[in-house]
Amino acid sequence: MTALDRLKDDHKLIKRYLDNLFIAHDFLVEREAVPASVFEKTLDFSKNFMNKYHHFREEYVLFLKLAEKKGGTIDPQIVSLRDQHERSRELVSRIKEALKGYKSNDEVAFSRLAENVGYYVSLERQHVNRENHVFYPMAEEAFSDDEMAEFDAEFDKIEKKQGGDSFDKAVKLVESIEADMKQKFGAVYRDRYDKLVSERGHKK
Repeated sequence: MTALDRLKDDHKLIKRYLDNLFIAHDFLVEREAVPASVFEKTLDFSKNFMNKYHHFREEYVLFLKLAEKKGGTIDPQIVSLRDQHERSRELVSRIKEALKGYKSNDEVAFSRLAENVGYYVSLERQHVNRENHVFYPMAEEAFSDDEMAEFDAEFDKIEKKQGGDSFDKAVKLVESIEADMKQKFGAVYRDRYDKLVSERGHKK
């Protein structure tokens, strides 16, 4: 499995996570209370998997090397991707702030949480799609097998430094989010999730 394969696997898990947040957002818009634990785990997933693990490997290995390989010709696009990462972090901070009031049944916080979760899901879906269809194919064309092997080694170092189980922990976190949603919303959640997965053309 190459470094790009590993990033693509990350994206599959992130899509699954975003599908659950999309449904959670729909419930919020309908003024249905979603368990606070769903959003607490969202904060955990974003911080420890997306930022510290996935985005770190993109920004400090793949994007850096791709920009060097292209001799500066794609620097504006790379800056744009990094800006999206930063925008994502800002939205997660807003979700964290709104969650405090949400737990206390504050109506303004409820609305702010719904708004920022919606923005977050939209941004991340666009971002993942852009990387999958533009930047990852560009990297596959740009780098030799030997260069990819060097990226693999860099990824291994990062993973080891972070404990070696970041992906497995993230899978369990998404499974826990799904369990919370199933417990609260039952068949309604399952039907919405199945429909969403079918429409998006990917499986859990």
